[in-house]
Amino acid sequence: MSQDRAFSVFTGLPAYTAAVAELPVSAALAENVRGAVAVVPGTGDWWQGMLAARAGGAAAVVLADPAVLKRGAIDPKQWPGDIPVIVERPRLRPDVVADAVAARRGSPARIITVECAAPAAGLGALICDGFGWMRSLAGGAVALQSSIATVHSRIALLDAGDSQGGTVPATLSATSIGGFHPGGLLQVLALGEVRTEVTVDQPAGLARVETATEEGVLRAPEHYESSARLALRRAIDAHRAEGPGADLEELLQDMALTRALLDA
Repeated sequence: MSQDRAFSVFTGLPAYTAAVAELPVSAALAENVRGAVAVVPGTGDWWQGMLAARAGGAAAVVLADPAVLKRGAIDPKQWPGDIPVIVERPRLRPDVVADAVAARRGSPARIITVECAAPAAGLGALICDGFGWMRSLAGGAVALQSSIATVHSRIALLDAGDSQGGTVPATLSATSIGGFHPGGLLQVLALGEVRTEVTVDQPAGLARVETATEEGVLRAPEHYESSARLALRRAIDAHRAEGPGADLEELLQDMALTRALLDA
């Protein structure tokens, strides 16, 4: 497909219908999945939804805000990686992550802490994104060392690999709070010669990144593009580049950690 043609997008999600309308040159709604960017809702058994989209001839998949599936629900061997997958993670937006990482100017983190609070229905997804922030700021894979569980909370001690081959000690605490809305509060702190503080308050629509150095405190600019529109643009770019990308692999890594913590 040439770059001057609109990409077909197959979706029933209102946020993505709106995103297509905001991208009139590069995207257009499709009536079926074949040859289209298929938007798979992250609710329910989204893994089977992705497999169905691929079997139906989708050119690319956007996985919208996925929940944490039960252990054994995912078999990575079923996904050959022949079409790109973009994962929309509203609490782990790649543009916000890029701001946080770039502001550190290569300064390594010495310790990372993550705090999560959400209603029980959405706590797993929040923990998963917390692990994603931990991995992104450390620069390497995260390994669970030990954990403690109570009725309403989880605390985990972890080691995160850094870009220089070392490890960064990290902690994650998660608390279940009242309410039924799946959104929650995520706070991330990376300490070292440079201090990074990230606050994602989904109910309030807040995503704030502050970086403190010897020169002062820098607050990253706010991003006004919707998470769905960003994911759709990334999917179109990934399809044009004909590369599988790392979104799905990173999601499965973060989800494996989440399952290990929740099942402990």
